Amino acid sequence: MKIKARQTDRFGRGVRLLLCLCLGLTLYSAGSAFPAELSATGTRVTVTQAVSQPSLPLLEMKWMASPESVQDFARLTISKLSADPPFTSWKNAGTEYYPLGPGTHSWLVNVMDGEQRIGYLIITAKDQGGYMLSEYGAGSYGLPYSLQDLRQFLAQQELIPSNLSGQLELTALYAPLLPLWKLTIDNKTLYINASVLQVLPWSISKAEDMLHVKSAAAGAISSLEPGLAPLPAYQTGGQDDPYADLLWLTAPPLTPLSGDQFALALASGGSLAFQSPGRNEAFGAPFMITGCQSWDLSAPGPATASGRSAILYAASGPEGKRYLPLAALQDSGTLHTLASERSSTTLGSAPGAVSPRK
Repeated sequence: MKIKARQTDRFGRGVRLLLCLCLGLTLYSAGSAFPAELSATGTRVTVTQAVSQPSLPLLEMKWMASPESVQDFARLTISKLSADPPFTSWKNAGTEYYPLGPGTHSWLVNVMDGEQRIGYLIITAKDQGGYMLSEYGAGSYGLPYSLQDLRQFLAQQELIPSNLSGQLELTALYAPLLPLWKLTIDNKTLYINASVLQVLPWSISKAEDMLHVKSAAAGAISSLEPGLAPLPAYQTGGQDDPYADLLWLTAPPLTPLSGDQFALALASGGSLAFQSPGRNEAFGAPFMITGCQSWDLSAPGPATASGRSAILYAASGPEGKRYLPLAALQDSGTLHTLASERSSTTLGSAPGAVSPRK
């Protein structure tokens, strides 16, 4: 009986050993088949990693030679802005020009340090002649019209089918205060906010209506008024997320503010919220304003042709990287105060810096 028991125990161990070997071979085979780029590295595999971006079709903007007058205005603007932070890296930077539809009424000017984008301008033709500075901003990430961000967004949202066999066309567009991507996949057209990436619920006809709205030339830097120069930018460091504290929704809209009034309201709360009731999607709203930059006469002299001595741009959106004309914001929507403690200045001097020079 003892001999038989030992034989049974030996047979059981042999069976268990065989099972372990089979399991090990199975795991090894599975591990070998797992893509190398998704292999365990001590961190969780993210959605971005799991969707192979290289598998997406090529996405690129259409390049077109820009008028010399656009380049002249861009060079002058970049030279002026590069005198102070956050634009000092623009000194001796290169530029790339891309047309923005509909038609070719606006231009995206990418400010480049080698192959890296470090800022941008959007320059728009004025009906009465010349060009205006529709918006601008500095940074190496988080700027409108980032192809890298767009690729990641499309991959995460799985907006391009993996078995795509038809045509894919990407077009950069610009509506007042709203950078846009138009993405056509076969017979389907998507409109995507090119600043804070989001698919807009627009039909083609609605998009055409929005895109044919004229940009307000008042309150923006003009190529016809070269005497204006920027003062140092002012940043409050306040809340830049409109959804972090929704109490601003209960605050009554501010009446249209002058430059000095705007600066004081901004400094007292650290942030102002912008919205356009019933039309938020048309302007990429709501978003926060956390700073400003004033353009003033570079030397004592008569007022500008428009009768103003200073033009104000509001630092808007995440981290206050987009500078938008304050006049255009107040024409398009309403500003609301955000109850918060006064924040410290991170750039420029106190709000008095936005006052016109004496």
